[in-house]
Amino acid sequence: MVLYTLIALSIMHPPLYTAGLQVREKLDAWSRENSPAMQDTLEHWSTVYTNLSMMSNQQTPLHWDPQSWSDWYDLLATVGEYDNCFLHIPTLGGSIPCLVTLLLTPGTVVTFSGRLLRHEVIEEGGDRCCLAYYMWDNIHNWLGVPRPDPMRFHKVQDELEKIPV
Repeated sequence: MVLYTLIALSIMHPPLYTAGLQVREKLDAWSRENSPAMQDTLEHWSTVYTNLSMMSNQQTPLHWDPQSWSDWYDLLATVGEYDNCFLHIPTLGGSIPCLVTLLLTPGTVVTFSGRLLRHEVIEEGGDRCCLAYYMWDNIHNWLGVPRPDPMRFHKVQDELEKIPV
């Protein structure tokens, strides 16, 4: 599943993916010099996201993620055996009240700005695990990795051509 998250981010937001790679390289270099424990952990860390949270059989109240950046994409991946699990995003629509509800079936992957969009997950039972991948701006700042430009539709082709194959 981690490979799919990397592929998805590299296509949806190439500058954020590249920044994540830079953070990973700098953390690796720093930890070799300063923290053997972190170095051991990084050997098993297979994503460009700086953070991962795992929630098991829990609902999450309506919230937004203040440690991220509004132009960055968080990624939620769900696994398990369950029914009736929904992601609610009530903040789409500007001045017009709008509620987007997504059915999160097992194996669903969703990306969105957790900083920009308030969201909650409601479930009604079963065995569910949600992996939330995200980045924290303070880690990028600490390592001197510039905040990537926002992803805009007209830039997608240009950015995809920059990714080494």
